[in-house]
Amino acid sequence: MLDTLLAMVESGEIAHAHTRTELLAAIDDILEAGRTSGELRADVPAEDIAAALIGIFTVAGSPEHEAMAARLLNLLMDGLRSSDCGHPVDRGTR
Repeated sequence: MLDTLLAMVESGEIAHAHTRTELLAAIDDILEAGRTSGELRADVPAEDIAAALIGIFTVAGSPEHEAMAARLLNLLMDGLRSSDCGHPVDRGTR
């Protein structure tokens, strides 16, 4: 997936700045919904989430690293949860 996205950016098929703006807006909408519900922390900006996702897909973006990607995404989500959201963290998939 990462290779495909990078190739599309390099070819000009995806305008990097415009795509980045749209991606950050989408992430911010999701974060705001989670903040409003009290399930997500209020101190994490969309830029940090985008950087974390890029890192995860860079190191675990291929099918043979699917389990690692799942673990890393779980870590990211655990870190985003508000301490008072009341939802237990399911650690069974780790």
